Amino acid sequence: MIQILCAALLWGFAGALAGRLMGGTLEPAILVPLRFFGSFLVLLPFIWRFPPQNKEFPRLFAIGLALTLTQVSYYLAIHLSSVATGLFLQYMAPVLLTLYALVRGESLSRPKLFGLGFAVVGAYFLVVGPQGLAGGWGIAYGIASAFLFATFSYLGMGMRAHPLTVLAIGMGVGSILSLPFTPWDKVLSLSAVDLAAVAYIVLLGTVVPFGLFLWGVRQIPARIATLVAMIEPVCGAIFAVFLVGQLISPLAVFGGAMILCGVWLNTT
Repeated sequence: MIQILCAALLWGFAGALAGRLMGGTLEPAILVPLRFFGSFLVLLPFIWRFPPQNKEFPRLFAIGLALTLTQVSYYLAIHLSSVATGLFLQYMAPVLLTLYALVRGESLSRPKLFGLGFAVVGAYFLVVGPQGLAGGWGIAYGIASAFLFATFSYLGMGMRAHPLTVLAIGMGVGSILSLPFTPWDKVLSLSAVDLAAVAYIVLLGTVVPFGLFLWGVRQIPARIATLVAMIEPVCGAIFAVFLVGQLISPLAVFGGAMILCGVWLNTT
């Protein structure tokens, strides 16, 4: 589980950093494809070093497609509603995986179910707050991102291929799909500072945390992994205090405590 905790920590910092950067020249239309391209180039040697079995390629492609569409639907949710709406709805993935586990006949104790409820309510308090969810198609895309993130996490369980090989192929799929939509003129005009920020987000905001997450879901169920990953907004809120001077409200602090309580109930 330590791998998922580290991934959430890195995602939280990268998210707070990206929130600061995307107010300038690094708009999402540039940052998202560069995240795919850069990660694929960094991870490409792992495909040769740890080649997957041929029989796993269909599942690897499905993982890559789910990862790509998760990112696309998440950013569409943000664009059409708000960051809070997109982030909160994407973290409904553990709810979907819990429902799937119950449908399959898995027995879950009441403390674990209550813990999931605590985490969901806490995420609402922390991420959304009194302003509520933004409406429109953003909510639909946010729900889609939750379904796709759950799918990505579930497919990652039981893979025999090396986690970084899995991630490399996933990023390769994302690179190919985003190629026609990348504004190359804007990419070529980025400054050295912008490129350094992209390099950080590629390495410590994507390659390392996603690799850790895929490593984690080989050892714990996807339901638990996605729930533990809900610590990301807690970390992001703390880092945002130092990066953008965004203060944490008492309601957000209470929500963060509920998330931690929910995670604890499901991992003890």
